[in-house]
Amino acid sequence: MKTHLYALGVWGVLAVVAAPASSSADTADSAFQDCDNCPQMVEIPSGSAVLGHEPYAANIKRGDIPLRDVTIDYRLALAAHETTVGQYRHFVETTGYAPIHEGCNTWDEVRIVGYVMSHTWHAPGFNQNEKHPVVCVSHVDATAYVRWLSDQTGKAYRLPSSTEFEYATRAGTRGPWFWGSDNRQACEYANVADHSFRRQFEYGPTFNCDDGYRRTAPVGSFAPNPWGLFDLLGNAWEWTEDCLHRDSTENIPVDGSAWLADDGGECDRRTPRGGSWVSGTDWVRAAAQAGDRAAYRSQLLGFRVALTLD
Repeated sequence: MKTHLYALGVWGVLAVVAAPASSSADTADSAFQDCDNCPQMVEIPSGSAVLGHEPYAANIKRGDIPLRDVTIDYRLALAAHETTVGQYRHFVETTGYAPIHEGCNTWDEVRIVGYVMSHTWHAPGFNQNEKHPVVCVSHVDATAYVRWLSDQTGKAYRLPSSTEFEYATRAGTRGPWFWGSDNRQACEYANVADHSFRRQFEYGPTFNCDDGYRRTAPVGSFAPNPWGLFDLLGNAWEWTEDCLHRDSTENIPVDGSAWLADDGGECDRRTPRGGSWVSGTDWVRAAAQAGDRAAYRSQLLGFRVALTLD
Protein backbone atom coordinates (compact mmCIF):
# COMPACT_ATOMS: atom_id res chain seq x y z
CA MET A 1 0.00 0.00 0.00
CA LYS A 2 1.44 3.40 -0.93
CA THR A 3 1.85 5.96 1.82
CA HIS A 4 3.25 9.05 0.08
CA LEU A 5 1.08 11.98 1.15
CA TYR A 6 0.61 15.32 -0.60
CA ALA A 7 -1.61 18.39 -0.40
CA LEU A 8 -5.03 18.43 -2.05
CA GLY A 9 -7.02 21.22 -3.64
CA VAL A 10 -10.44 22.11 -2.31
CA TRP A 11 -13.80 22.15 -4.09
CA GLY A 12 -17.46 22.07 -3.23
CA VAL A 13 -19.86 19.18 -2.75
CA LEU A 14 -22.82 18.66 -5.07
CA ALA A 15 -25.78 16.31 -4.72
CA VAL A 16 -25.92 13.86 -7.62
CA VAL A 17 -27.79 10.75 -6.50
CA ALA A 18 -31.31 10.32 -7.81
CA ALA A 19 -32.51 8.52 -4.69
CA PRO A 20 -33.84 10.56 -1.76
CA ALA A 21 -31.47 11.32 1.11
CA SER A 22 -31.76 9.11 4.16
CA SER A 23 -32.54 10.50 7.58
CA SER A 24 -31.18 8.91 10.77
CA ALA A 25 -34.61 7.35 11.29
CA ASP A 26 -34.54 5.90 7.77
CA THR A 27 -31.10 4.44 8.47
CA ALA A 28 -32.27 2.86 11.71
CA ASP A 29 -35.27 1.34 9.94
CA SER A 30 -33.05 -0.11 7.21
CA ALA A 31 -30.48 -1.68 9.57
CA PHE A 32 -30.50 -5.40 10.28
CA GLN A 33 -28.30 -8.16 11.67
CA ASP A 34 -28.61 -11.79 10.58
CA CYS A 35 -27.01 -13.35 13.68
CA ASP A 36 -25.50 -12.33 17.01
CA ASN A 37 -21.97 -12.27 15.62
CA CYS A 38 -22.89 -11.00 12.18
CA PRO A 39 -22.10 -7.46 11.02
CA GLN A 40 -24.85 -4.87 11.31
CA MET A 41 -26.02 -4.16 7.78
CA VAL A 42 -27.58 -0.98 6.38
CA GLU A 43 -29.63 -0.91 3.20
CA ILE A 44 -28.56 2.12 1.17
CA PRO A 45 -30.64 4.05 -1.36
CA SER A 46 -30.57 2.86 -4.94
CA GLY A 47 -30.27 5.44 -7.69
CA SER A 48 -27.83 7.08 -10.08
CA ALA A 49 -24.65 9.01 -9.39
CA VAL A 50 -21.58 10.47 -11.03
CA LEU A 51 -18.51 8.63 -9.72
CA GLY A 52 -14.80 9.03 -10.40
CA HIS A 53 -12.21 11.76 -10.20
CA GLU A 54 -13.01 15.27 -11.33
CA PRO A 55 -10.92 16.34 -14.35
CA TYR A 56 -9.47 19.25 -12.34
CA ALA A 57 -8.81 17.23 -9.16
CA ALA A 58 -5.43 17.31 -7.45
CA ASN A 59 -3.56 14.10 -6.57
CA ILE A 60 -5.10 11.93 -9.29
CA LYS A 61 -3.54 8.47 -9.10
CA ARG A 62 -2.92 6.03 -11.93
CA GLY A 63 -5.68 3.73 -10.68
CA ASP A 64 -8.30 6.46 -10.31
CA ILE A 65 -11.23 6.05 -12.67
CA PRO A 66 -12.56 9.05 -14.66
CA LEU A 67 -16.05 10.44 -14.23
CA ARG A 68 -18.87 8.18 -15.35
CA ASP A 69 -22.60 7.82 -14.70
CA VAL A 70 -23.41 4.82 -12.52
CA THR A 71 -26.79 3.32 -11.65
CA ILE A 72 -27.47 1.01 -8.73
CA ASP A 73 -30.91 -0.35 -9.60
CA TYR A 74 -30.98 -3.18 -7.05
CA ARG A 75 -31.34 -3.34 -3.29
CA LEU A 76 -27.91 -3.17 -1.71
CA ALA A 77 -26.80 -3.37 1.91
CA LEU A 78 -23.34 -2.68 3.27
CA ALA A 79 -22.00 -3.33 6.74
CA ALA A 80 -22.31 -0.20 8.84
CA HIS A 81 -18.75 -0.79 10.06
CA GLU A 82 -15.53 -2.41 9.02
CA THR A 83 -15.30 -6.04 10.10
CA THR A 84 -14.00 -6.00 13.67
CA VAL A 85 -11.33 -7.98 15.44
CA GLY A 86 -14.07 -9.61 17.53
CA GLN A 87 -16.12 -10.66 14.50
CA TYR A 88 -13.09 -12.06 12.73
CA ARG A 89 -11.97 -13.85 15.90
CA HIS A 90 -15.36 -15.58 16.12
CA PHE A 91 -14.92 -16.78 12.52
CA VAL A 92 -11.40 -18.11 13.20
CA GLU A 93 -12.38 -19.84 16.46
CA THR A 94 -15.48 -21.38 14.88
CA THR A 95 -13.77 -22.67 11.75
CA GLY A 96 -10.14 -23.10 12.75
CA TYR A 97 -9.21 -21.00 9.73
CA ALA A 98 -5.49 -20.37 9.35
CA PRO A 99 -3.87 -18.39 6.53
CA ILE A 100 -1.45 -20.15 4.25
CA HIS A 101 1.20 -17.49 4.81
CA GLU A 102 1.94 -15.45 7.94
CA GLY A 103 3.28 -11.94 8.35
CA CYS A 104 2.05 -8.41 7.83
CA ASN A 105 3.51 -5.30 6.21
CA THR A 106 4.46 -2.97 9.04
CA TRP A 107 5.00 0.77 9.53
CA ASP A 108 7.15 2.40 12.19
CA GLU A 109 7.93 6.02 13.06
CA VAL A 110 10.17 6.81 10.11
CA ARG A 111 9.62 4.23 7.36
CA ILE A 112 7.87 1.14 6.07
CA VAL A 113 9.59 -1.79 7.78
CA GLY A 114 8.26 -4.47 5.46
CA TYR A 115 6.76 -7.83 6.37
CA VAL A 116 7.12 -8.80 10.03
CA MET A 117 6.36 -12.51 10.35
CA SER A 118 5.18 -12.25 13.97
CA HIS A 119 2.50 -9.68 13.10
CA THR A 120 -0.96 -11.16 12.46
CA TRP A 121 -4.60 -10.11 12.55
CA HIS A 122 -4.71 -10.77 16.33
CA ALA A 123 -1.31 -9.18 17.01
CA PRO A 124 -0.74 -6.57 14.29
CA GLY A 125 2.10 -4.80 16.08
CA PHE A 126 0.00 -2.29 18.03
CA ASN A 127 -2.76 -2.49 20.61
CA GLN A 128 -6.31 -3.20 19.47
CA ASN A 129 -9.48 -4.37 21.20
CA GLU A 130 -12.40 -6.39 19.87
CA LYS A 131 -14.07 -3.26 18.45
CA HIS A 132 -11.15 -2.19 16.27
CA PRO A 133 -11.17 -3.01 12.54
CA VAL A 134 -9.36 -6.24 11.85
CA VAL A 135 -6.22 -5.57 9.80
CA CYS A 136 -3.38 -7.76 8.55
CA VAL A 137 -5.94 -9.75 6.53
CA SER A 138 -5.55 -10.49 2.84
CA HIS A 139 -8.21 -10.55 0.15
CA VAL A 140 -7.98 -14.35 0.42
CA ASP A 141 -8.70 -14.12 4.18
CA ALA A 142 -11.59 -11.71 3.65
CA THR A 143 -13.09 -14.00 1.02
CA ALA A 144 -12.88 -16.94 3.42
CA TYR A 145 -14.77 -14.88 6.01
CA VAL A 146 -17.61 -13.90 3.66
CA ARG A 147 -18.00 -17.50 2.45
CA TRP A 148 -18.32 -18.65 6.06
CA LEU A 149 -20.79 -15.82 6.80
CA SER A 150 -22.85 -16.92 3.80
CA ASP A 151 -22.89 -20.50 5.05
CA GLN A 152 -23.96 -19.35 8.53
CA THR A 153 -26.80 -17.14 7.34
CA GLY A 154 -27.93 -18.76 4.09
CA LYS A 155 -27.43 -15.40 2.36
CA ALA A 156 -24.88 -14.54 -0.31
CA TYR A 157 -22.58 -12.21 1.60
CA ARG A 158 -19.62 -10.91 -0.39
CA LEU A 159 -17.12 -8.10 -0.62
CA PRO A 160 -18.44 -4.91 -2.23
CA SER A 161 -17.42 -3.97 -5.72
CA SER A 162 -15.22 -0.92 -6.10
CA THR A 163 -18.14 0.92 -7.69
CA GLU A 164 -20.49 0.03 -4.83
CA PHE A 165 -17.89 1.18 -2.32
CA GLU A 166 -17.49 4.61 -3.94
CA TYR A 167 -21.24 4.98 -4.44
CA ALA A 168 -21.81 4.25 -0.75
CA THR A 169 -18.92 6.47 0.35
CA ARG A 170 -20.17 9.50 -1.55
CA ALA A 171 -23.78 9.07 -0.40
CA GLY A 172 -25.02 11.60 -2.94
CA THR A 173 -22.04 13.99 -2.99
CA ARG A 174 -19.30 15.13 -5.37
CA GLY A 175 -15.77 16.13 -4.52
CA PRO A 176 -13.11 14.32 -2.49
CA TRP A 177 -15.03 14.01 0.80
CA PHE A 178 -18.67 13.48 1.66
CA TRP A 179 -18.48 15.98 4.53
CA GLY A 180 -17.61 18.99 2.37
CA SER A 181 -14.59 20.88 1.06
CA ASP A 182 -12.71 21.67 4.28
CA ASN A 183 -9.94 19.21 5.19
CA ARG A 184 -10.06 20.53 8.79
CA GLN A 185 -13.42 18.74 9.17
CA ALA A 186 -11.91 15.34 8.38
CA CYS A 187 -11.34 14.43 12.02
CA GLU A 188 -15.07 14.61 12.75
CA TYR A 189 -15.67 11.81 10.24
CA ALA A 190 -12.47 9.83 9.71
CA ASN A 191 -9.35 8.46 11.35
CA VAL A 192 -6.63 9.84 9.08
CA ALA A 193 -3.04 11.09 9.10
CA ASP A 194 -3.39 14.20 11.23
CA HIS A 195 -1.78 15.98 14.19
CA SER A 196 -1.98 12.82 16.33
CA PHE A 197 -0.29 10.89 13.53
CA ARG A 198 2.44 13.55 13.26
CA ARG A 199 3.27 13.25 16.96
CA GLN A 200 4.40 9.66 16.35
CA PHE A 201 5.28 9.43 12.65
CA GLU A 202 7.77 11.59 10.79
CA TYR A 203 6.69 11.12 7.18
CA GLY A 204 4.00 12.65 5.03
CA PRO A 205 1.86 15.78 5.30
CA THR A 206 -1.36 15.52 7.27
CA PHE A 207 -4.93 16.74 7.50
CA ASN A 208 -5.09 19.97 9.49
CA CYS A 209 -6.98 18.52 12.48
CA ASP A 210 -6.58 16.08 15.37
CA ASP A 211 -8.70 12.92 15.58
CA GLY A 212 -7.04 11.66 18.79
CA TYR A 213 -5.83 8.33 17.34
CA ARG A 214 -2.32 7.45 16.20
CA ARG A 215 -3.28 4.10 14.69
CA THR A 216 -6.67 2.36 14.24
CA ALA A 217 -9.71 3.53 16.17
CA PRO A 218 -12.66 1.41 17.34
CA VAL A 219 -15.22 1.25 14.54
CA GLY A 220 -17.92 3.90 14.78
CA SER A 221 -15.71 6.36 16.70
CA PHE A 222 -16.47 9.08 14.15
CA ALA A 223 -19.63 10.51 12.64
CA PRO A 224 -21.23 8.46 9.83
CA ASN A 225 -21.79 9.58 6.29
CA PRO A 226 -25.32 10.66 5.26
CA TRP A 227 -26.38 7.03 4.72
CA GLY A 228 -25.39 5.85 8.18
CA LEU A 229 -22.12 4.15 7.19
CA PHE A 230 -18.98 4.60 9.29
CA ASP A 231 -15.28 4.73 8.42
CA LEU A 232 -15.65 4.34 4.65
CA LEU A 233 -12.87 6.92 4.54
CA GLY A 234 -9.89 6.41 6.84
CA ASN A 235 -9.21 3.97 9.69
CA ALA A 236 -8.41 0.96 7.45
CA TRP A 237 -8.19 0.50 3.73
CA GLU A 238 -10.88 -1.99 2.68
CA TRP A 239 -10.65 -4.78 0.15
CA THR A 240 -13.13 -4.71 -2.72
CA GLU A 241 -13.91 -7.55 -5.11
CA ASP A 242 -12.59 -5.82 -8.23
CA CYS A 243 -9.51 -7.16 -9.99
CA LEU A 244 -6.78 -4.70 -10.89
CA HIS A 245 -7.07 -3.15 -14.36
CA ARG A 246 -4.01 -1.31 -15.63
CA ASP A 247 -6.20 0.65 -18.04
CA SER A 248 -8.82 2.31 -15.86
CA THR A 249 -10.45 4.26 -18.69
CA GLU A 250 -12.18 1.65 -20.87
CA ASN A 251 -15.10 -0.77 -20.33
CA ILE A 252 -15.61 0.20 -16.69
CA PRO A 253 -18.79 -1.28 -15.17
CA VAL A 254 -21.50 1.32 -14.57
CA ASP A 255 -24.12 -1.02 -13.07
CA GLY A 256 -22.44 -1.66 -9.71
CA SER A 257 -20.94 -5.00 -10.70
CA ALA A 258 -17.37 -5.96 -9.86
CA TRP A 259 -14.78 -5.50 -12.61
CA LEU A 260 -13.22 -8.94 -12.80
CA ALA A 261 -11.09 -10.87 -15.32
CA ASP A 262 -12.81 -9.42 -18.40
CA ASP A 263 -10.94 -6.72 -20.29
CA GLY A 264 -7.55 -7.71 -18.92
CA GLY A 265 -8.25 -7.75 -15.21
CA GLU A 266 -5.46 -9.13 -13.02
CA CYS A 267 -7.30 -11.09 -10.36
CA ASP A 268 -4.17 -11.95 -8.41
CA ARG A 269 -4.33 -8.27 -7.49
CA ARG A 270 -7.36 -6.43 -6.07
CA THR A 271 -8.42 -2.82 -5.43
CA PRO A 272 -8.69 -1.58 -1.84
CA ARG A 273 -10.62 1.61 -1.17
CA GLY A 274 -11.00 4.36 1.41
CA GLY A 275 -7.53 5.09 2.80
CA SER A 276 -6.38 4.44 6.36
CA TRP A 277 -5.02 5.92 9.57
CA VAL A 278 -1.69 6.53 7.82
CA SER A 279 -3.25 8.19 4.73
CA GLY A 280 -3.29 11.90 3.97
CA THR A 281 -5.33 13.99 1.58
CA ASP A 282 -4.00 12.26 -1.53
CA TRP A 283 -5.36 8.80 -0.59
CA VAL A 284 -8.32 9.60 1.69
CA ARG A 285 -10.58 10.50 -1.22
CA ALA A 286 -13.84 9.00 -2.42
CA ALA A 287 -12.37 8.42 -5.91
CA ALA A 288 -9.05 6.88 -4.83
CA GLN A 289 -8.33 3.17 -5.10
CA ALA A 290 -5.14 1.20 -4.63
CA GLY A 291 -3.96 -2.07 -6.19
CA ASP A 292 -2.49 -4.83 -4.06
CA ARG A 293 -1.76 -8.52 -4.35
CA ALA A 294 -4.68 -10.65 -3.17
CA ALA A 295 -2.34 -12.36 -0.70
CA TYR A 296 -1.03 -9.04 0.69
CA ARG A 297 -1.47 -8.19 4.36
CA SER A 298 -0.91 -4.78 5.92
CA GLN A 299 -1.43 -2.96 9.20
CA LEU A 300 -3.50 -0.54 7.11
CA LEU A 301 -5.84 -2.98 5.39
CA GLY A 302 -9.12 -4.65 6.40
CA PHE A 303 -12.58 -5.09 4.86
CA ARG A 304 -16.35 -4.83 5.25
CA VAL A 305 -19.09 -6.98 3.75
CA ALA A 306 -21.90 -6.36 1.29
CA LEU A 307 -25.16 -8.11 0.47
CA THR A 308 -27.54 -7.88 -2.47
CA LEU A 309 -31.10 -8.01 -1.10
CA ASP A 310 -34.01 -9.75 -2.77
